[in-house]
Amino acid sequence: MSKISRTQSNYIIMTAIYNELTDFTFGEGGIYRDAGDIIASICNCEINEIDPFIYDSVMMSLKKYGEAKTAFTPYLVNWRWERLPLLTQSILLMSYTHYKYIEPNKVDKKVVINTAVELAKKYIDDAQAKFINGILDNGVLD
Repeated sequence: MSKISRTQSNYIIMTAIYNELTDFTFGEGGIYRDAGDIIASICNCEINEIDPFIYDSVMMSLKKYGEAKTAFTPYLVNWRWERLPLLTQSILLMSYTHYKYIEPNKVDKKVVINTAVELAKKYIDDAQAKFINGILDNGVLD
């Protein structure tokens, strides 16, 4: 796979997580233990060509799903995690995992939030972008 930008990487991560959540919610009720095949199909590459940052981000997001859901729950005023759009959940999961596990103490909270907001604006809408910004900025990433 040729070198891709961080923006492209974030899109792939978000999409792979979304695919997993969709299968979990509407499919067989389980999350794949190895999402390499989904990532490879999104990247149009072989599994052994997947960027480790992408692979690690997706797998850690799926692994930490329960922890992240618990962390977000107190900040979801008048909402339940299960009622959030799956794309919103995907963006929140990837943001949480990136900040807490993929690059802990290396990435600025503002960068993670900005990435999440930009993805939401591009693939959802401004209202969800504001919601995501508020949730991430109000302590979840502290």
